[in-house]
Amino acid sequence: MRTQLILLAAVCGVAPMLCAQHPSPLVDLKADAKTEVTATGRATQSRGGICDDAGNVYLRREEYEKTTPERATRPIWKISPDGNPVGSFRVLDAFQNPQVRGEVNGKGVFVTTDGKVFQTADSQGEVFVVEFALDGSVKAKTKLATAPNTQSWLLAVFKSGEYLLTATTGKDNLTPFTAVFAADGKLVKKIYEPEDEEARQKALPADWGPRLVGSIGGADFVRRGDVTAGSDGNVYLLHRTASPALVYVISPAGEVLRKLRIDAGDSELLARSIKFYAGRLAIEFDRGFHFDTHQNLIKVTDLQGNSIAEYRMRPVVGDHSLYLAGYGPEGFTFVPYENDDKLYLVKSKLP
Repeated sequence: MRTQLILLAAVCGVAPMLCAQHPSPLVDLKADAKTEVTATGRATQSRGGICDDAGNVYLRREEYEKTTPERATRPIWKISPDGNPVGSFRVLDAFQNPQVRGEVNGKGVFVTTDGKVFQTADSQGEVFVVEFALDGSVKAKTKLATAPNTQSWLLAVFKSGEYLLTATTGKDNLTPFTAVFAADGKLVKKIYEPEDEEARQKALPADWGPRLVGSIGGADFVRRGDVTAGSDGNVYLLHRTASPALVYVISPAGEVLRKLRIDAGDSELLARSIKFYAGRLAIEFDRGFHFDTHQNLIKVTDLQGNSIAEYRMRPVVGDHSLYLAGYGPEGFTFVPYENDDKLYLVKSKLP
């Protein structure tokens, strides 16, 4: 690998334009640690996850045996690096009215680098942001000035206190909606770019029927994306699109400062996850509904979208794809996208 990098550097000195278009060498990652998470209640699936700077992983687990609204309001678990649950956060605690509690749907989760937890909650056609104290109690509940019947999906919190919300609106909730709200819930600015309109026109039926690879509709465009906050004070919003991935760099004032397009080199790969660390972005790709292979591609770029490195991670837990939950000084943290009875944290150090 060292020889390969030296040769590449030599070529770049002669032909920089050629190297600017040359993909980064692809490096296979290995699982340096696989830690079983101790019991957090019977569950059969984990979806996603977020890490704080201390290496704790925050995630929700779907409990398929439940058919009540409790499934939609399952708690957020804080899992220590050694796999032990050390805290939980329950959005239902912010709603005391029994008639309202049955209609609360906990949605987008955001965790700051120092471990502050936020979650959106849809209730009776309104969207709220619930902020939790470190002990899991409810610290604040803020109603966002959204249109009636907006369905929330992703949440981010700016360093300056504003909220970024992605949602869907309109008939069948298939129209993408993105906006920045002040800390008191007032609308700062709505964001609707040409790409949002293009996604709306490709919107899928409400029954989420079969689709072709890359045929992402309006709802998937926002609901299956990801978001991360940078140390520069901006938020990096990843949309669920086929490669090249589309990232909006959004300021606290709601301005789209720039758009990054991250090419995975394969138009059948779909953008799934984005994480920020030390002035770099890690964007994860997979093959969506076509799991002919469960390996993931991770592109690391600078904040302008310029490629720095490429990594490939293969399954280490059964045949399940891994979701990128964290990116830090020691490398990457993954959780299985789906699992049977046990949940694992998978650590992979950078070569």
